[in-house]
Amino acid sequence: MNNTNLVSNHVVSEQHSNGQYPASDVLSEEGFVEFNNRLHEFLDFYQLFDTFINELRATVACDSIEYEDESTPTSLVNGNTGRHHCEYALKYDGLSLGSIKITRDTKFSGNELDLIEVMLAGLSLPLRNALRYQQAIRLAQRDELTGLRNGSYYHDIVNLEIVRARRYKKPFSLLMFDLDDFEKINGTYGRKAGDAVLHDVARRIEAKARGSDVVYRNGGDEFLVFLPNTEKAEAMIVAQRIKDAVLKSACAYDNNDIFFTLSAGVVTVTHGDTADKLIDRADKAIFHAKILGKDRIYFDATTENGITKEQD
Repeated sequence: MNNTNLVSNHVVSEQHSNGQYPASDVLSEEGFVEFNNRLHEFLDFYQLFDTFINELRATVACDSIEYEDESTPTSLVNGNTGRHHCEYALKYDGLSLGSIKITRDTKFSGNELDLIEVMLAGLSLPLRNALRYQQAIRLAQRDELTGLRNGSYYHDIVNLEIVRARRYKKPFSLLMFDLDDFEKINGTYGRKAGDAVLHDVARRIEAKARGSDVVYRNGGDEFLVFLPNTEKAEAMIVAQRIKDAVLKSACAYDNNDIFFTLSAGVVTVTHGDTADKLIDRADKAIFHAKILGKDRIYFDATTENGITKEQD
């Protein structure tokens, strides 16, 4: 039983080839099976589409392939948009898989459209699997309580950003926030109250972070904010703004106003850093803030040679 549905939204075509783009013969049964097997090798969305695009371009000449799925959300554009296009809504077993548009400057022949539709039919099931896998990865990178990105996502992104910072000498900073005496909240009001406070704090941090910043929950009552293209002075300003916003009012839970304080550690990337070393340095800064009386921001002063300076 074939569960694939293709809905042609806008097809610009003519029944004869114009000679400029010769179309291949319709895929044989054996060729289709081989093509389909190649697509089924990939669960990664981008690897899947790279393979599909290469196969499609080898079969039908086109200028661009554009894909979008608003529900995931996922989008991809390969090439420069041409004047003529064919566009399809992709479905598998009634499930929407987004839409794909294929363009070029000359019109597609009927034979070419047949080839495209056969190849899209082969794409549908691997695409459904890849989108499900991608969604599972996204959910695995989110903290269940707060909805923030979690520590595993932090490590994936920040190690790449360190490489980028070294290459382009673009600094970044990391903020770490830790609730002071959080265990007393759980002890006094209960764990559900503590969870409510963490959820509220997460929303307040997100609200005051800049559009380019990335907020993480690093476990327990610890939050991280990644600040791209940011050195010490600006990082301290952002840290103070977020801290003030978090502590502006109590967190309300079950007719109780729960008050607390917050300590913060601030670090700026250096040449020797890794994602783990940045966390360690920020943690030590938090430790100093708490020793000094809590409810304050402490900058890690061990930054001797910033990423924007040349190494000796």
